[in-house]
Amino acid sequence: MLEYDDERSGSFEPLKAVPDDKIAVLGLVTTKTSRRETPQELIARIQEASRFVPLERLALSPQCGFSTSIVGNRITVADEKRKLKVIVETAKAVWG
Repeated sequence: MLEYDDERSGSFEPLKAVPDDKIAVLGLVTTKTSRRETPQELIARIQEASRFVPLERLALSPQCGFSTSIVGNRITVADEKRKLKVIVETAKAVWG
């Protein structure tokens, strides 16, 4: 499970080191803010990652839990639900 939700995360090139018998879970959806990712944006990022790991060995998730500190993050339950819905929509579009 790898966090790739912002520019600080860097490129997908380190995915070249993922062993052939492992699945790389891409944490592309931020849980830190209410930023609105789109399925199109996520699909493009997954396609970019698939240059290093085959699509069938990639998965999608939030970058971390929705409450990563004792005080939580500045994100509403509605934002959390929308983000999870976008993950499901994207996964269906990419993997069927």
